Amino acid sequence: MNPREDHYRALLAFHRSTFVGPWMRPHIELEDSQCSLSVRLNAFSCSPLGTVKESIIFQLLYDASFLAAGTLETTLLVQCDKFEFFPFQNLTESRVTAQARLVYSSLKQWTIESALKDEWQNDIAWGRGQFSRSSVLLETIGPYNNELLKQKQDW
Repeated sequence: MNPREDHYRALLAFHRSTFVGPWMRPHIELEDSQCSLSVRLNAFSCSPLGTVKESIIFQLLYDASFLAAGTLETTLLVQCDKFEFFPFQNLTESRVTAQARLVYSSLKQWTIESALKDEWQNDIAWGRGQFSRSSVLLETIGPYNNELLKQKQDW
């Protein structure tokens, strides 16, 4: 394993440890400055009217953007300075994919755009976040560090 792949696996372990709610376990693919997060939404993610809650849509877009930004920094935890999202249409129970990618990079900040699509590739929502480095070392975060240690153990 190379250090970049180790970082991705540890980042995923950290994300899974902080993920709220048993209502979904997404399939996540990370590449440099990109993230694809796909999941099958079920009744737990819907309002009484049968449509997916806007908070769920926001969380999917935010998580994809956060992980995409996290691939850009291997020492410090990234922090979100600003995130906005725009829902286009209502969504019911289905398989959805949130894809995020870097659109702008400077020395201190990254802009990540994300889009949520349903299983028929219809646009559901769009988001944009501005991320920067925080002062928190990744190695001080338990799930992240534990995954790195697990990968380095000599069995």
